[in-house]
Amino acid sequence: MRKKLPVLLILLLSPLILTACTVGDLPVIGKFLQRKIPSGPVTLTWWGLWEKPSSVDVLIKKYQEKHPNVTIKYDDRSVLGLIDYKERVFRRADQDSGPDILTVHNSWVQNPLLRTKLVPMPASLMTTDNFKKAFYPVVTDSAVDSGKVYAIPLEYDGLVLVYNKKHFADIGQTTAPTAWEEFRRLALELTVRNDKNIVRAGAAMGTADNNEHFSDILGLMWSQAGVKIPLEMDGKNAQDALAFYTNFIKEDGVWRSDFPEATAAFVKGDVSMIFIPTWKIIDILKAAPDLEFGVAPVPQVIPETPVTWGSFWMQAVTTKSAHSDVAWDFLNFIAQEQQQLTLFNEDSKTRPFGMPYSLISLENELSVNPYLGALVKTAKFAKSAEIAGRSGNSKQERVLKDAVNAVLNGTSPEDALKTAKDAISK
Repeated sequence: MRKKLPVLLILLLSPLILTACTVGDLPVIGKFLQRKIPSGPVTLTWWGLWEKPSSVDVLIKKYQEKHPNVTIKYDDRSVLGLIDYKERVFRRADQDSGPDILTVHNSWVQNPLLRTKLVPMPASLMTTDNFKKAFYPVVTDSAVDSGKVYAIPLEYDGLVLVYNKKHFADIGQTTAPTAWEEFRRLALELTVRNDKNIVRAGAAMGTADNNEHFSDILGLMWSQAGVKIPLEMDGKNAQDALAFYTNFIKEDGVWRSDFPEATAAFVKGDVSMIFIPTWKIIDILKAAPDLEFGVAPVPQVIPETPVTWGSFWMQAVTTKSAHSDVAWDFLNFIAQEQQQLTLFNEDSKTRPFGMPYSLISLENELSVNPYLGALVKTAKFAKSAEIAGRSGNSKQERVLKDAVNAVLNGTSPEDALKTAKDAISK
């Protein structure tokens, strides 16, 4: 009987290895192998963003069904500006006044100033290899350092191309552009002028002051050109991409600096194409429910080797937490398939749709969704960096905004980016 036990153990563990489940998911044996949750009272504080407390409370109650001794207090910090929130996270993450669980942007996790204040996920919950299999590569790039997982996402987001279907029909265009040169041609063709003045813009491209996601667009272009951000953002490829971006204003004149912010202009019908994350589609649907628009993947430089752009929020555990194992057990639980499906459904009760799933295994659930399909089908090709827009990275955003405006005012892309790189490095 003793010789048969290892074989039995292997058979029991095989489903875990093949499906990337946690040991706690195994029948019978799981309760003996999983990390033990303290039997006494445990209270965790969770700093959250964007999610309604009512939606999160559903997940908390599901966890408490298994662990009734655990109390989780969700503190919605959405009322803070992102710059203020980031400052508090970096300053208070490891202090007694800080939380056990933090919502952090994916671009923050690799910053040593924050990472040293985070507790990595116990390998007994999920190994690094299984984490890589479960989530998109950009998630691994953001969350994993020295073989340890420091954050886990409940959702994913990134750039998509949103276009006005009526404007496309006016010029006989039925499909979205897939290459940048095609995008540029359409932007020119879609632009409507009254003498020399633009009445309707072809694309919200070329400016920084009235395009909330200009830095995401630059990040996308630089990533497609193989630029390492910020190390190579003053190189030739980065300069060419910045010139291409600003030429939509300087040479093509398909957008104006005095138009409203890009999404607001799209809602009014003043621009035909914009690049936004999918959460902004919700704003469009609420502001203009009758507007007919399409959502497509971002254009590519080389279609055979596509690159897209990701920008999303993750959950992490602080070194301040006296119950970091419990905090990670909770996060591992709510990041699993059934809980992500539950959160999406709860969010969909109060808005047009929930946040896209972060798990690769749930990609097919959204692949035909008219608003989210273009995002999830290309998520496996995504890159990201600290220049992501609406992420609280104010220094990077300010520096890049200065670079774009400098080029529009006559400075060469080379000089503008040298100045930008120096400023970011300080």
